[in-house]
Amino acid sequence: MGLFLGYNLLQYVVISTWMTHHEEVAIQVKMDKLQQYYQTENHAQSYSDLLKSSKEFLQSTKEESETITIFDQNKKPIIGSSSTVDGWKTQKSISHSGVMTEHFGDDQLLLIEEPISTHHFHGSIKIVRNLKPFDSLLDQFGIVMLMTLLGAIVVSIGGALFLSSKLLKPLQEISMTLTRVKTYGLTERVIVSENRDEISELAIHFNQLMDELEESFNKQKQFVEDASHELRTPLAALKGNLSMLNRWGKDDREVLEKSLSSSLKEVDRLIHLTKNLLELTRLESKENTTNASPLTDPKVVIKRVVEKIQILHPDFNLKTQGLHDDSLVHIDEDQLEQLLVIFIDNAIKYSRQLKEVMISLSKEMNTIKISVQDWGIGIPNEEIPLVINRFYRVDKSRNSKKGGHGLGLSIAKRIVEKYNGDLIIKSKLHVGTIVELTFKL
Repeated sequence: MGLFLGYNLLQYVVISTWMTHHEEVAIQVKMDKLQQYYQTENHAQSYSDLLKSSKEFLQSTKEESETITIFDQNKKPIIGSSSTVDGWKTQKSISHSGVMTEHFGDDQLLLIEEPISTHHFHGSIKIVRNLKPFDSLLDQFGIVMLMTLLGAIVVSIGGALFLSSKLLKPLQEISMTLTRVKTYGLTERVIVSENRDEISELAIHFNQLMDELEESFNKQKQFVEDASHELRTPLAALKGNLSMLNRWGKDDREVLEKSLSSSLKEVDRLIHLTKNLLELTRLESKENTTNASPLTDPKVVIKRVVEKIQILHPDFNLKTQGLHDDSLVHIDEDQLEQLLVIFIDNAIKYSRQLKEVMISLSKEMNTIKISVQDWGIGIPNEEIPLVINRFYRVDKSRNSKKGGHGLGLSIAKRIVEKYNGDLIIKSKLHVGTIVELTFKL
């Protein structure tokens, strides 16, 4: 707005200066025309004839709001044309050379006076031009500029209010959505406009953030519910065993031993659950980053794990395949062993009549693949993406009998992600399951 006002003022000054200069040039041209008239030899006539012809000539050349006066050598006016200037100072001559500006009341006047000389006359010519029409035009122009400025102010304010309402509406929508989130929960979302501008991008990012927050909140809620459920069973069992000991265990040796054995199992179960929860929390923390992973020979780890588990489960046939490659992978040796223990333990836990597990090692391009295959109960196709969620169990009744807390695959997934590997689960219900680990060489 200040720039527009400055531009209008500059325009007004430029036009005013140009018009004033134009009038000065015009009055000077007229003076030159009069000088030429009196210097022409055709006017070398008598004094009386000169006065008569001069008066007629001056009346024919003068313009509206203009006075032309001829003075004799004694500075006395002898000829004058009629004018609307009311004969201001026409009775007096001026000594200033060139065009000058004077003010008479509210009127602005341009004046010029120059000497003339003929065969019978010596004196001067003075032209007085009233710039009232010029001032009136400038006044009208000023009014137009003022009205334009006021109109520009009104339009600018209206446009600013309109644009601000359009621009601030999405921000107000976000603010209102935050208020609704505080009142109704994380399910509220911002309505994204079709305009692909910065505000709509902000709304999209806001909705994405709310989606992530809602997912994180739901996972946390589910985690608390599942953890409470998992802890409830061993704690209830401990309380029951301790109550039994308090009532009959003091006198009954058999009850004492049975209660103590059951309590120790429940304590081991609690320890195992707590250990897995701490491990999962550590893997999910931001501090769990690996800049330089150690190199590990997978075939060595596979052999060691198979030997350990074979001792614990002598009734199972643990087969290996492809353990002849010398390739190394970027993963901690202990964590690779932890992965294999999780997968082989699940394979054994959910096997059926065919008690056999195949552990394979293969090299493809610049990657190495480790797979664990069983011929157990399998996983329904729609539940395969869900099994890596913490505390998730495909068959609740079987899992409660076989033990476990549904944390193994969640831990495995976090370990694999830590080393930029891939975990793929392929399964068919009542046929078996294959778990594949892929790492870059």
